[in-house]
Amino acid sequence: MKNTIICFFLLLLSSVNAQTKIAGSYHVSSGNPDDGGYNWVLMENHEFAMFTFGQIIAGKWEINQQNVITFSPNIPKYPFDVYGRYDPKVKGTKVMFSNFDSNEDAFIGNSEAGIQPVLSQDANCLPYPLVNEFKDKFKDIILSTPLYHEEKESSCKADFQKYNDFIITYYSSSRRVPPFKAEFKDGRLYFNNAQKASSERKDLKSDELTEIGMYVSQGASEVSKETIVANKVYNVISYGIGESQEKFDEESFLKFNYNYDPSTEIYTAKNKYKAAKGDEFHDLNILYQYHKIELKPNEKSYKKSDKSIFNITCKN
Repeated sequence: MKNTIICFFLLLLSSVNAQTKIAGSYHVSSGNPDDGGYNWVLMENHEFAMFTFGQIIAGKWEINQQNVITFSPNIPKYPFDVYGRYDPKVKGTKVMFSNFDSNEDAFIGNSEAGIQPVLSQDANCLPYPLVNEFKDKFKDIILSTPLYHEEKESSCKADFQKYNDFIITYYSSSRRVPPFKAEFKDGRLYFNNAQKASSERKDLKSDELTEIGMYVSQGASEVSKETIVANKVYNVISYGIGESQEKFDEESFLKFNYNYDPSTEIYTAKNKYKAAKGDEFHDLNILYQYHKIELKPNEKSYKKSDKSIFNITCKN
């Protein structure tokens, strides 16, 4: 029994040492000296983040006995999030389209009228906010987009009772990265092509761990919230204001700065905020609460129109 216990602790110690040697930072060149390549951070708590130009991918990593690391990025369950509220001023159905990508196809509609492309094929210059008010009152919303890595479409449905004002967020294919693997050998990561390795593993300093850990945890957290608040031009403040997003405490901010009317679900500032004339985006005097609507997989096929909702192009 004593020998068994000793062996167990030696095995546990070996596992801890292996994790310590793997945790650290790595760099993978993209071949383009201008974009900074890919910077990988593997934490000892098995969270990871990959930083590259304009993109962060975060999630969990695990290693097997063959020294193959599986990276499982945190991705949204569906390519869309839908939030809704009731606005008595809206006669039909109002939708703000957030983060839609002019390079990727996405469709919206309802079970009665079918679906249509959100953007035209030549869309190249999208304003903010991107809003459309449909004449009809939707009883549900159908959303669809191709899954490029699986060569099929993802279709989902949102059912609701009283809402008529919506914020629909699209998560592009760059955010919906499936799990992938790398081999860990001689202190380096080998992705796909075993001939091309990362830089040798480097230890992270304590100050780097604090700063990077904040972004890793932020990227690994839930993509969306159950409720969000936004002003009349859809400036969503629930994820932070300005550059201090990672430190933003939404609950305290609303509690100490606003009066809340539960009958209308509207927040009114206790002290008037100053905003430049015509700058509605930064006018935070009135905020509206939106509720996340559960999405369900849609198995039915609906009539698909060729006519897009928006046909927006910039002049060269």
